[in-house]
Amino acid sequence: RVKLYVLGGDGQWDDRGTGYVSYQFVQGNGAVEGLRVTSEADDSKDLLMTKIFEEDVFQRQGDTIVTWTNPETREDVALSFQEADGAKEIWNIICQVQSRLRKNSSEECDTENNSGNNSSGVLHNSDDFYEMSLPQPEMENLEKLQEIVSSATSVTRDRIVDGVMQDGYLAKIYQIFRTCEDLEMEQSLHTLFKIFKGLIMLNEPSLIELCLSDQNVLDTMGILEYDPEYSNHTVKHREYLKNPNLFKEAVPIKSPAILFKIHLNFRLTYLKDVVMARYIDDVSFSTIRELILLNNVEIIAQIQSDSAMLEELFELCRSPSTPKAEAKNGMNLSEKKRNGFLFLRELLEIAKPLQLPPQMAFFRSISSHGLFSILQNGVNSEDNTIVSASTDIMLCTLNHDPQLLRSYINSEEGDNLLKNLIQGLLFFQDVGLKAQITEILRCLFDSTTFGCPVERDGLLETFYLHHMDTLMSPFTSEDSFTEDGELRKECWDCARKHVVELLSFCIEHHEPRVMLYMKRHDVLHKVLKLFRQPNKHLVLAALKFLRQCVGANNSFYNRSIVKNDLFSGVVHLLKQHLYRNNLVNSAIIELFDHIRVKNMKILIKYIVEKYRQVFEHIDYVETFKLIIIKYDQ
Repeated sequence: RVKLYVLGGDGQWDDRGTGYVSYQFVQGNGAVEGLRVTSEADDSKDLLMTKIFEEDVFQRQGDTIVTWTNPETREDVALSFQEADGAKEIWNIICQVQSRLRKNSSEECDTENNSGNNSSGVLHNSDDFYEMSLPQPEMENLEKLQEIVSSATSVTRDRIVDGVMQDGYLAKIYQIFRTCEDLEMEQSLHTLFKIFKGLIMLNEPSLIELCLSDQNVLDTMGILEYDPEYSNHTVKHREYLKNPNLFKEAVPIKSPAILFKIHLNFRLTYLKDVVMARYIDDVSFSTIRELILLNNVEIIAQIQSDSAMLEELFELCRSPSTPKAEAKNGMNLSEKKRNGFLFLRELLEIAKPLQLPPQMAFFRSISSHGLFSILQNGVNSEDNTIVSASTDIMLCTLNHDPQLLRSYINSEEGDNLLKNLIQGLLFFQDVGLKAQITEILRCLFDSTTFGCPVERDGLLETFYLHHMDTLMSPFTSEDSFTEDGELRKECWDCARKHVVELLSFCIEHHEPRVMLYMKRHDVLHKVLKLFRQPNKHLVLAALKFLRQCVGANNSFYNRSIVKNDLFSGVVHLLKQHLYRNNLVNSAIIELFDHIRVKNMKILIKYIVEKYRQVFEHIDYVETFKLIIIKYDQ
């Protein structure tokens, strides 16, 4: 009994159904051996009919999964077996069929060439394979073992893996390594490196997991320190992995199996990205990545089912980090709380690649434990690490399902979260956090992802009635800020830039609400005062805002521009940047060209009648002369 998966274009494994796999001849003739998966629900329906390919495309992922890439269609397929014995039986059939196919191909090749010689001297292409056995793990056999591992084929791969995983085989190799290291036998250490590099490149998940187990990981990493291509450099993989500060347990993880999976994933990532980065190929990279993903599925499932652990984690994140609380607990509560937020962020990150059903179940589970209430306090924290983790978590939930956060903000207690976000955008001095909060607000109020109209109207009403005035405060407050605890001018300018970007976003998504607000509060005039600023980023933000207003082709915006002569600042900028090849010049030219192309008569009449003399003297682009011609017509 198996489940059939096919890799979709989005990189996710799509479930194609459950059925029963059998070995038989396929494709309507007796010449092609293959696999057939019959639907469990309807035995007359075939979920899969595929031949067994001679090419080395089949892989075992653990004890119950077989994957392959169809060389004809380039489709990635996976069979997940209910029982390990069933997976082993089908895998043995695949290996036997491939062996026969390769043997037949070899005999045909020998007949054509009239030659029966085999030059490899290590393994033969016929029945010699079945007689192949690994040499005893002894010092004098290292070269021979390295030659066998390095020349492994899909036919010999399983024999090598089975031999290495026999009880005591790896332990003896590790003992040889310790002896070689003690005696500084450099050549033997280089040979051991090649052996273990080859073993990892066999892409057998169970073997990789064994090499990185608690018992073996330091010896494995020690061997991989002796890369012959870096013989003059000292690599310290073991020293790095022994650092106790690498692993921080925010709350106790009681399951030894899950704790091992967490450690294993870290080691796999380190192996992939650091130790084997120069050698790893696409197949090995994919094998390790899939192993990490499978471990993540187990980690998430276990943590999701452990309500006591989640409650302890959320209680830690809610705790006040005051000196009094720390003295009571007898520990650095601030650091533990910081680790709690980082752990929560890590959980959401590893949940992102999961299939949709388990991913949705996990996000809903942690939301039910009060996720957004702790994020509300996290954004208001004095610890930048906690604030950053909180905004990361919010973005993660918004990318998964924006309705979760929107529903919370629409609730009575959720209003403070939106208030804290806007306060952070205005007053945080970290420009990265400001940008992140801006992105959160974009996702939160993106009209293209709203579901229920009632929820949309409620959220927008809350935003425009209770929070928009606060967001606009950088344009209504003329306070001068000093260094003695007050907000610095650079921080305020950065806030203005992000607010203008959000206003441009609102014009695109929130008509007519934003138009009514801008009309009541003279927003156009206030924002376009930024043209006087020496900061070019603010000038460009104001130009983009004006371009968004013009692009909306709304009579209110157009009348306001004409009535208040709001292009005076644009023309002044144009004079300053004439003949300069910069962004400000380009943005101004594009703005006028848009007005010309869209034939916005009210604006063309206004700018030509008001600034014709300026336009007539500009000859380095045709835009302004063409506007005059269009007006004259």
